[in-house]
Amino acid sequence: MSQPIEQPSKINPETGADKSEVIIIDDDQSFSFMLKDYLQSTLDIKSELFSNGNDFLSKYKSNDSRKIILDYEFDVGPNGLVVLQLIKEINPLAIIIVVSAQDDLEKALETIRQGATDYFLKTNKTVFANIVSSLLKLKELEKNKLN
Repeated sequence: MSQPIEQPSKINPETGADKSEVIIIDDDQSFSFMLKDYLQSTLDIKSELFSNGNDFLSKYKSNDSRKIILDYEFDVGPNGLVVLQLIKEINPLAIIIVVSAQDDLEKALETIRQGATDYFLKTNKTVFANIVSSLLKLKELEKNKLN
């Protein structure tokens, strides 16, 4: 019995890489890879991973329309709130979902005040489903805005 042949992924000529719809900035590799896999299998959304805010910010452009999933705490570099503020300086229209192990209402509220769309706890068993729900709502809003 022959095995199906995996098709090569389509390459974006501008970037030389798969065109991702979501950026995941998190130093927890396990969480990042599981979320990336979950988004791919659930919504067929490709994700690009960054392990800290500095690496991401060095490549981020103001015309980047991808949604961003941002951790709050990093072992290296600025925390997620600072990265959020810098992203918003570059692109005030950026859509950012913050995920964190920080169960701190003040930190959650501050990220929302600074422009985050949502704040989810990593420790919540439904965090991936919550992120997917948020992304679907954002897609629906974009679709309605175009009509």
